[in-house]
Amino acid sequence: MDLFYRGYDPSARITSGAKHLSAAAARFAVSMVMSIPQLPQSAWEEFKQRLSINALWGLCLVIAGWLIVSIVGGLIGVAVNALLIAYGLSELWDEVSATGAELKEWAVQAYQAQRDEELAVAASHFAAALSKGGLLLIEVIVTHRVFRVVEVKLRNRFPTPDWLHKKYAEAVKQREELGRQREKASAIEKAKQLAEKVTETVAGGVRYEGAKRLAGDFPTTAVVVTGAALAVGSLAVAAWASRTDPRRGGS
Repeated sequence: MDLFYRGYDPSARITSGAKHLSAAAARFAVSMVMSIPQLPQSAWEEFKQRLSINALWGLCLVIAGWLIVSIVGGLIGVAVNALLIAYGLSELWDEVSATGAELKEWAVQAYQAQRDEELAVAASHFAAALSKGGLLLIEVIVTHRVFRVVEVKLRNRFPTPDWLHKKYAEAVKQREELGRQREKASAIEKAKQLAEKVTETVAGGVRYEGAKRLAGDFPTTAVVVTGAALAVGSLAVAAWASRTDPRRGGS
C-alpha cells in the first residue's frame, strides 16, 4: 500500500477512489497507533476498551470517508461518496460533523501528511484531542447502529492491513517500556530526595549534638573556672586593702 497516495483517476473513479480512501484511512490508523505511547493512562484505558484493531481500522475508514466527502470534496469526494453510499454510511456524517470538532485538526493533519514525521505530528494532535472530547466521538461512532451493521462489510471490502497489527503491538510495547523508564526515573528521584533528607538530618544532628555538648560543658568548665578566678582575685584585693589601711597601722 502507498501510504501517502492522494491521487484520482477519472477513468477509474471507483478504483482510484477506493485506493484514495484506503490510503487516507491507513494514515489515520498509523497516526492513532503512534499516539498510544503518548496517551494519559485514563485515555489509554478507554482507547483499549473501545477499539480493537479491526474496530480501529473501521473507524479510520469512516472518518477518512467523512473528511474526503465533507471537507476535501471535488471529484474525489464524489467518487468516495459513491463508493460508500451503498453502505449507508452517509447517515454517520452528521454524527461525525456534530462531535468531531476536537478531532478535525488531527484528521486534516493526518490526511495531508506526506511523510512519517508529519504523521508523528498528527499523532500528537490525536493524543491531545482525546483528552478534549475526542473519546466522545469515538464512542458515538463505534456504538452507532449503522457502524455496527456495516463495519464487517467495510472490512470485507477494505481488509484490516496485516502491518497494522504489528505497528499496534510495537506501540503498546513502546508504551510499556516508557512506563518502566518513568517508574525507574521516579524511583531514582525518590531515592535522591530521601538521600538528601538523610544528609540534612545527619548534618543537623551533628550540629545539634555539638551545640548540646558545648552548652553542657559551659557550667562545669567556663563558669567554674571563671568563678575560681574571681575568688582568687577577691582574696588578693582583700589582702592588699588590709596592708594599706592606715587604721590598721599599715605603711
